[in-house]
Amino acid sequence: MSAAPDTARAPVAEHLLDRHPTRPRVRVRPIALATSGPALLVLSFGVGNRWLALVACLLLAVTALAVLTAPPVTSLAVSVRVPARARAGQVVEHVVRVRNTSSRPCPAVVLHLGGDGFAPCHTGLPDLAAGQVVELRLPRAARSRGLSAGPVVLVEAADVLGVHLQRRWAAVPAAVAVHPAPSAVPRLPVPAPRPGADDLAAVRPFRAGDRPSAVHWRASARRGGGPTGPALVVVEREAAPEGVLVVVLPTAPAGFEDVLGQVAALIGAGRAAGRRIAVLDPTSPVVAEGATALDVLAAAQPAEHVLAQPGGAALERARRTAGPHGRVVVAAADGWRSA
Repeated sequence: MSAAPDTARAPVAEHLLDRHPTRPRVRVRPIALATSGPALLVLSFGVGNRWLALVACLLLAVTALAVLTAPPVTSLAVSVRVPARARAGQVVEHVVRVRNTSSRPCPAVVLHLGGDGFAPCHTGLPDLAAGQVVELRLPRAARSRGLSAGPVVLVEAADVLGVHLQRRWAAVPAAVAVHPAPSAVPRLPVPAPRPGADDLAAVRPFRAGDRPSAVHWRASARRGGGPTGPALVVVEREAAPEGVLVVVLPTAPAGFEDVLGQVAALIGAGRAAGRRIAVLDPTSPVVAEGATALDVLAAAQPAEHVLAQPGGAALERARRTAGPHGRVVVAAADGWRSA
């Protein structure tokens, strides 16, 4: 499923930048710069060296200039808008809004986005006057399937002399359900006959998986045979009204991602053909249909220490959802089966 070309303009909450709580570290250079000037000044008074006092005053001036020209990055408020759904491998546009809440201007800084399952992105922020707002549109590729809570916005800035480097960050909520990339549409197993579907519609060549009782022996005898055997044909009955096709996801980890790609392709083909397709995750009580079914695929995870086939409770829930005119299939890496 592709994301909308323009992100919704619903208001989103802003978050101020702060220190990274998991990376506390001592910044040696700013501490040395702040303490060396006063220490040399006191030493110069003790030894009476004017050159030493001049160096101390120079260090004090550099310290004061670094403090006065430090960008007010802690006053930058950031928010991120992104489509609610994407597809693995798709390039999704992230709209990053930055507002300078300080009463003084903020010079140009470097902004990083990462930590959310999308490709990291780096860009520069222009000079921001007091209260000014800027919006950046950053394309980022979804690297893997899953539920993304939002990116980590990291800003790096330095004073005019480049003495003190500031790093501030904010975890900005921007939920995205990254669906699996569709693969080949799977071939569904032949459905069991329905009571009352006795009207003859057509005949077709025999395919693997067809029931022997469906073979039309008279038509097959008239066609004769060939080098590979008799040319069997089967009877196509008049199709009953189609209900919901419920796909039960596997629980075994083997081939799990490949199966999800097949289910995504089946959902896309079904929606294009106007067919109702629902998805059931045996580890969750939710049975979802339409676009929400793709969200189930985004959040699905293989169960650990669980049998490879879904339990009876999950299949019974799927049958109730399918109803009398629907059908239930169980997706698996070693072949799909009817349930």
